[in-house]
Amino acid sequence: MSTLANVTLQKIGGSGLGPFGNVEFTPETAFSKFTGAISSIIGLLTIVAAVWFLIQITLGGLSWITAAGEKAKLTEARDKITHAFIGLIIVVAGWGILALAGQFFGWDTILMPTSVKELIKF
Repeated sequence: MSTLANVTLQKIGGSGLGPFGNVEFTPETAFSKFTGAISSIIGLLTIVAAVWFLIQITLGGLSWITAAGEKAKLTEARDKITHAFIGLIIVVAGWGILALAGQFFGWDTILMPTSVKELIKF
């Protein structure tokens, strides 16, 4: 049992599936699992955003090449490329804001799970 502000918390847990199996949940381990899950989701969404950016920039470039000098098609291709870069900037800015908020609130594992930190020996 652990006490926190004169409140006694019972350990919960038992056998389960995946990373939650055979783990006793205390407030510390539950928060660690939560931030690890959030970190994994953010990592996956960042990869998806990068792949989407590459697809959009490629399609915009192909549209530009095949525009054959038509102003409407050139404008559409330029807008597609511009929107791809704006989306990339938004993703990078969001990642940076989350990293800053994580440091501010003491959630240093929000963008890097504990297991990865152990691998690179922080």
